[in-house]
Amino acid sequence: MEGFYTGENRRQIHQQFVLLIQMIRDRDFTNVRQVLTEGCEIHFSTAGYHKGIENICRALMWPGIPMDIRKAQILNFVARSRGENAVQTAYIQCIEAKDDGVNVFPFLFGGEYANRLVKEDGVWKFSEIRFDLCYAKGNTIFVKDRWTLMDESAYCGHEPMINPDIDNPWKVIPVDDEPQGNEEKIFELLYKYAYAFDHNDYKFMTEFTTDNFYIAARFEEGVLWSDKPDTADLVGYRQVSDFLRSKFHKEAKMMHSCRMGRILFKEDMAVAYMPRGEDHRLKNRVMNRDNVHCICTTAIHTVYAKFDRYTNQWNMFKYNVNPIPTIFTQAEDDCLEFHEYFGGCL
Repeated sequence: MEGFYTGENRRQIHQQFVLLIQMIRDRDFTNVRQVLTEGCEIHFSTAGYHKGIENICRALMWPGIPMDIRKAQILNFVARSRGENAVQTAYIQCIEAKDDGVNVFPFLFGGEYANRLVKEDGVWKFSEIRFDLCYAKGNTIFVKDRWTLMDESAYCGHEPMINPDIDNPWKVIPVDDEPQGNEEKIFELLYKYAYAFDHNDYKFMTEFTTDNFYIAARFEEGVLWSDKPDTADLVGYRQVSDFLRSKFHKEAKMMHSCRMGRILFKEDMAVAYMPRGEDHRLKNRVMNRDNVHCICTTAIHTVYAKFDRYTNQWNMFKYNVNPIPTIFTQAEDDCLEFHEYFGGCL
């Protein structure tokens, strides 16, 4: 994975975030000073505001009983740097479960990170960490009265820690010090789309889509490279934004997290397949001792992009999401990132 990201800054920030999530998952903050500044501040919707390494470690320690299964999956990773400052965002999906030898009793939760970093002696460290819980399902009793969980009747489900007007990484640092490869740029188009959708910021969507951007009603292999919508599609900013706004209200906090699947190129066009798996949306929310150790896939998101030679930018001209029968792929519990583009766990 480190070889995928272009730019030393982006690679190091990715590694630092992986270490941070690993520490939280494993309840081991022995090397926390490798990733946090001494004056680091955290704003967690679950655990509150804390400043200073010792206070942060206490706040982020798992508050419940010892668990038999501990999983965390990083998705939609973005990092941008300018000089000695950087911003980084990502989604995370987690499972904490008890296993009594017959059944598993899972607590499933996921959320969004929006972080700031500074470079200290050549090393990127987190100076501010913000986290918004997006969902909490299953055995929430494990953290009841210890975490602030979701109130589905409230906007964002809780007091929001992340403000898209302030924390959008592409707005905080419009011009990254380090260029990106084409594969990064194309996968990142969906991360931008997800950010716009999940934060109800459709004006941002116009910055990376074509004027006639449309959402395709269905996936058709035969028109893979066509940029012509049909009568069933949603076409243009007005139709697309109206449709997405109607969907935005169905949940307190939206979270469109996807994996990197594969990319096809043809001249100045590209198609990216990006699998999505939502453990908390499985039918009847049933998890057993077999599938709890798997990565699930419930839909395939497809991004269609064109390269604009005038602006030197890849833009999304079409988007499609195709629900599929749930697929479970075996993966080790300590797998923090799973992407088909790299053959699985990293």
